[in-house]
Amino acid sequence: MKSIRLVSENEKEYLKKYFLDYLVELSQFDPTIVYNEHGVPIYRWYDCYWQEKGRYPFAFNTDGGFAGLALVRQLAPKHYEIAEFYVLPEFRKDNNAIDFALQITKRFDGEFTFSTRLQNLRAVKFWDKFAAKFARGKSSTDGDYKTWFITTNSTTLG
Repeated sequence: MKSIRLVSENEKEYLKKYFLDYLVELSQFDPTIVYNEHGVPIYRWYDCYWQEKGRYPFAFNTDGGFAGLALVRQLAPKHYEIAEFYVLPEFRKDNNAIDFALQITKRFDGEFTFSTRLQNLRAVKFWDKFAAKFARGKSSTDGDYKTWFITTNSTTLG
């Protein structure tokens, strides 16, 4: 069974281990990711997901256990961004990532945006596939990034 849940504050350190793995993997495509003097990636907004209204830290689980995470933030009423999205390498099959992203968007009604660097070909392919599931999904490129825009409600899945 696949499920998502909001991560409580007392679980944030557990999630952080996986989040740091994600940042290390992402750093091969994103030169803006910097490391502290101990070699740990820096992400200044991580704690905000437990401190600020309109931020949602999600964990994704399968029968195999913890499978991924996502950080979603509300940009405006009914407008959300999947700011960070990570599925552990051993769970990147069986449509796990698509199922995870769909479960996230089903939690909210409105518009979603998500983006990735064009150099990250696997992520571009994934988000193209995901956005194609929505009747009015569209995308644009700007500099080094591709951004997708979808609208979620019961009538927008293609």
